[in-house]
Order: sequence, then structure tokens, then C-alpha cells
Amino acid sequence: MKKKLLIPIFMTGIIILSLCQTVAGQIHHNTMSQYMRRSIIEGANPYGDIEGVPYYPGPKFKSGIIYHRDSTKTSNVPMRLNHFIDQIEFKHGENIMMLIKPDEIDRLIFDHLTFIYSEFDPPIGKPGAGFFEVMAMGYCKLLYRRSSEIKREDLPVSNFSGGNYRDYFKITEEYYIKKGDDPAQFIRKSKRKIFKTLSDYTSELEDYVNKNNFTFKSDEEIIDLIYYYNALKAKEEK
Repeated sequence: MKKKLLIPIFMTGIIILSLCQTVAGQIHHNTMSQYMRRSIIEGANPYGDIEGVPYYPGPKFKSGIIYHRDSTKTSNVPMRLNHFIDQIEFKHGENIMMLIKPDEIDRLIFDHLTFIYSEFDPPIGKPGAGFFEVMAMGYCKLLYRRSSEIKREDLPVSNFSGGNYRDYFKITEEYYIKKGDDPAQFIRKSKRKIFKTLSDYTSELEDYVNKNNFTFKSDEEIIDLIYYYNALKAKEEK
């Protein structure tokens, strides 16, 4: 039986979401400084006929903390990443919400992971802005980006049903390096590309890589290298 390709989530309406906001260790029942936009979805699961899941860490919302740029924070917020529409979604009652001004958020933490919103230069196409998982913190950050799109695959013709196909989520995973407030730069897990991005300490990083026999095949090695770079940066600025 043929499946109908679903239309992406439609976003409409603006409402104010009231949460408990923690300021300097005290809890205040204030309206969040962030306005949020309600997501109107087609039924309980808008992706029901598509194979795969566009959510991280999964369809269920995980309680987390929003850290605002004004040094306040909002706790106990149910969140998940929707990498199909590149949004952090929030559960508020029966509503699914999304930030109108995500650039006013410093970071979000849920499921023991940290996410930030940043401008970035993709490998193909125009510069954009979106959500990233932070794999290494500091002046120089290693970022991990998930994105997905709906693809259609033709299936063998059946004598009973004729032509057939399936719709599925194709997930793309990318790595980026972000220095300070600059846009995140796309990198491949290769020595040449990473050294080009961290070119201000090439000789020191070269010695460190050779000493530790890095192959650049594991996330752990790149994370280690980023933290070493940050240590060199901090030492120079003292």
C-alpha cells in the first residue's frame, strides 16, 4: 500500500510560557523572558508513516535546564531535539513549543548533554544557524550536528499492489569547530582539516598528536585535542 509523504510541521501562534525561573539561587514564578511559538501538528505523531525517528534522544521529552544569556536559568523543562526542523522542542501541558529567539539562550542541558544555538558555515550551501550538541567546552568548542530529511525509496513492484515505496528519515551527522562567538566551521575528521581550523598552534598540536599517536578516527581524540588547544590558548593569555 502506498504511503503519503507527510508535510513538515506547521508552526503558528505565539504564546507566553510561564515557568519557574531560578535567579541567583532563588526560585521566582516569573514569565520567561523568552517568547515561545506553539507547534500545531497533524495528530499525536506527525511522522507516523515515515520510517525512523527525527527526535533526540527519542520521542519522549527529557527534563532539563535552560541557561539564559542574562545569567538566569529555567529548570525542569521537558525538552527534546527535533533534527528534522532543527528545533529544540519543549512540552508545556498539551502544547509543543519552540523558541522564537534561540540566540538569546546561552545553552540547554538535558539527558546529560549540552546544546547551543550558533551560526555555522556548512560544507555546502549558504551560512545558517541551528542547534548543536557540545562535545568539548571552552573558548574553542567541538560541536556535533544532526539533521534529517525525508527520502522516498521505490520498492519492487508487486503483482497485487502494483508500484510501492517507503518514506524514511535520512540522518546526516556533521562535526564543527567554533571559536569564541565566531560561526561554527565544518570539519572532517582528518588531521589536515582540523589543523587548518586550529592553525594558530600548528607546531604545538603537531607535537601533541605525534606524542599520543592520534589517528583522528575517534571522537575522543578530537575532544582531547580541542581541550589541549584551549589549554594553550589560556596559557598564552595569562
